[in-house]
Amino acid sequence: MVALTVVLLLATLLPAEASPHPPRWWQYDPETWSHSWKSVATLRHEENQWRRDNPDASGKVIAELHRRLKDEYLAMHFHEAAGVQRGAASWFSASHGACTSHTKGYYAASTTLPCGTEVSVRAGDKYVIVTIQDRGPYVGGRILDLSKAAFQALAPLGTGVVTVTATTLKN
Repeated sequence: MVALTVVLLLATLLPAEASPHPPRWWQYDPETWSHSWKSVATLRHEENQWRRDNPDASGKVIAELHRRLKDEYLAMHFHEAAGVQRGAASWFSASHGACTSHTKGYYAASTTLPCGTEVSVRAGDKYVIVTIQDRGPYVGGRILDLSKAAFQALAPLGTGVVTVTATTLKN
């Protein structure tokens, strides 16, 4: 009875959506969650023009406009999936890659994906979007070597190797 009460209490306190991410989260740029359609000048202009043309619109109609603008915004940041790999990923620290010199951030090494490819890497409920900038890993059974920062976003460095789902994104 106590457990049921706790569950019901938590259910009322937590937001209705368990995840802040839209469906197919791996297909969107990371900036999708830090901005909205209001951050795009053309969409703001479209809303302003619509409001000028429809000054007596009801709240329901305006809400529909905002849903449409949100969909347009998501479409602007959409990536199509090119493929999915599942396997082990480790981390590495290198100052220069085979494709370009590294900067701090989320990048990875792959023996199969071309340099410049964007890949969404998910481990459990955490994910990062990395760019392939190097060759590797050269240890059997691993599909990616992640930068230190990218690996830390998924798991503690002491873990060494983590099981991931890597979704290759088309731009």
